[in-house]
Amino acid sequence: MRVRSPGGTVDITVHEVLSGGKLKELYKASGGNWGGTRVDQAFIDFLSDVTGPDVMSKFKENHIEDYIDLLRHFEVKKRVIHPSSDSIVTFSIPQTLADLVKELKEETLQKIFDKTVFSNQVKLVGVKLRVEARVAKHFFETPIRKIVSHVKDLLQEPVNQGVAAILMVGGFSESQMLQEAIRNNFPSLGVIVPNEAGLVVLKGAVIFGHDTSTFTERVSKYTYGVRINNNFDPNKHPIEKKITIEDKLYCKDIFSVHVHAGQTLVVGQAQTKKSYVTIDSEANSVPIEIYATLNLQPKYTDDAGCEKIGIVTVPVSGRGIGREVTVKMIFGGTEIDIECMEVATGKITHGIVDFLT
Repeated sequence: MRVRSPGGTVDITVHEVLSGGKLKELYKASGGNWGGTRVDQAFIDFLSDVTGPDVMSKFKENHIEDYIDLLRHFEVKKRVIHPSSDSIVTFSIPQTLADLVKELKEETLQKIFDKTVFSNQVKLVGVKLRVEARVAKHFFETPIRKIVSHVKDLLQEPVNQGVAAILMVGGFSESQMLQEAIRNNFPSLGVIVPNEAGLVVLKGAVIFGHDTSTFTERVSKYTYGVRINNNFDPNKHPIEKKITIEDKLYCKDIFSVHVHAGQTLVVGQAQTKKSYVTIDSEANSVPIEIYATLNLQPKYTDDAGCEKIGIVTVPVSGRGIGREVTVKMIFGGTEIDIECMEVATGKITHGIVDFLT
């Protein structure tokens, strides 16, 4: 199992290592907004609760460089906060923030802290904010709890029963708070944190971009398909989807599924082949519009969560309705190859959905 935490989000995937070192993805990527930036936000919320949201809002608006410096300094400090340590944690507070508090609240920042429940836990010495360890650790509680809970849920899935180790990569993986929580909650699993875990994602992406053969099978995170028009059926199609083309009624925007979310995909091989026909007798091309969604059973391409990710324009010969075009989707490492063929001539048109652009 790989836990990837590059910052704002946490992405978790499950892989089986095959002979020769190649990888087979067992479970689709999942996760949530529980990355290291959630710890940063907890720290900012802490300061906002103490000084007032008006102060922090004005500080960010008028002193953006100092605001970024505050977060940059916190980023360094949060990586060395250890769950077993009771040492005071010292953060640098920009002078402009202290000055703004005095201007808007007519009190010093220290006096503001003295009036809160943190009066005995937080002290301001010059521009150094000295915080007791238990207060600093509290910033990590919510994202770590959600990460641990999600990993536990994933390990209950039958396909993931053979997981032997957790590999942690990404910037947040360098946090000793997160590392300790993972080790404590999953004592039977090996926990691997490579050196410079924050750079591992970048290095891996570069390597994978040059050689996508590392993976033999992937698990689709999304449902992929094509937008089509089909014969209108008043018993199952909404009236607002009804259109008329050459005196015939059609239902527009139907999501014709090629791959379902959670489906195992053999890298480099076509997953499905579907046929579509022209409904406009004068058309000299067929636009194949590609859509993706997290929904397992989408009905229409304008349903919530559906997104158009590409289009392939397929030339067609002759005229008349019923001219057939076949569509295949071939999944590689960083792209989808859309292979379209005009059946009458055998002419093939390719389109690429590239996820690196």
